[in-house]
Amino acid sequence: MAAIDIRFIALKAGVSPATVSRVMNGTKKVSPELAARVLETVDRYQYSPNLNARSLVHHRTKLIGIVTPNVSGSFHAALISEIEKALELAGYAVIVSNFSGDPDQEFRTFRMMRERVTDGVILLHENTEAEFMPIRQSFHAPIVLASVQTESDADYSVSIDDERAAYDAARVIIENGHRRIAGVFSASYSAGTLRKRGFRRALSEAGLGPVLEITASCTLAGGIEAAETIGRSASAPTAVFFMSDEAAIGAIRKFRDLGIRVPDDLSIVSFDDIPYSDFVTPRLTTVRQPIQRIGSAAAELLLRRIQGEEGMERKVYLPHSLTIRESCVRAA
Repeated sequence: MAAIDIRFIALKAGVSPATVSRVMNGTKKVSPELAARVLETVDRYQYSPNLNARSLVHHRTKLIGIVTPNVSGSFHAALISEIEKALELAGYAVIVSNFSGDPDQEFRTFRMMRERVTDGVILLHENTEAEFMPIRQSFHAPIVLASVQTESDADYSVSIDDERAAYDAARVIIENGHRRIAGVFSASYSAGTLRKRGFRRALSEAGLGPVLEITASCTLAGGIEAAETIGRSASAPTAVFFMSDEAAIGAIRKFRDLGIRVPDDLSIVSFDDIPYSDFVTPRLTTVRQPIQRIGSAAAELLLRRIQGEEGMERKVYLPHSLTIRESCVRAA
């Protein structure tokens, strides 16, 4: 049997190879009758274009990398799902790589993405400038950050305004009459520097200062460690702001072991509004990030960069909101 290639499909469908190419790539309009004939022939002979050869011609592989430090985390898992949906609708395949927060492994991940000739990468990790510079220098395809930011104005990102969102979260605590307030932040830029800045600004405007600030990871384990520190501290806060829901959920579990009742003894406001925040007891008052919109907007921004579009806004900010539930109550 003859090799099943574009010329074979054209012969069997009674059209030119150019017509088959137009139907497969959607580059030009073809009459519905011709398109149906070509697609029926493609299905009958189970024809699949040679993607490697196509990538050499068009300099694209239709493959996008998603790089995350925590593929199992609820927030990142939901965000990855939304990004995948948007990219698949645009005809792109996705490869997801988890580097567990190790900068060296992250660099190796980008090298792997380069070797696989990905058309671009969506990054879900907030690097320091020192960490991100070698990645920029070695990886020449477009990069877009989703839900996080970097210190550089040159990077493309889609996120909420982390500083403003943390400010609004702290205002909820203050407006409930709390004066002894602690904060838990990561060591990163968005969940650390920016959210801490907003938290401190809200307290400063109210004539307050944090009684305790803790650095921890945005994970259940990070929340448990933070709760242990708070439990040992003599600062005795009546409310705590957590930089992520997962950390807050881990902390609530540990506080229960320590005999600290949330919210009776200690109010909590957190960040992200992951699905579990509505099922933990007490249900979390939290900043809601629009995960679906962040995912689709990050995918759209990356695709526009791949197409070479110019004049795009580099920092895309989407609105956040506050979800008021049961974990923050009036100070006694």
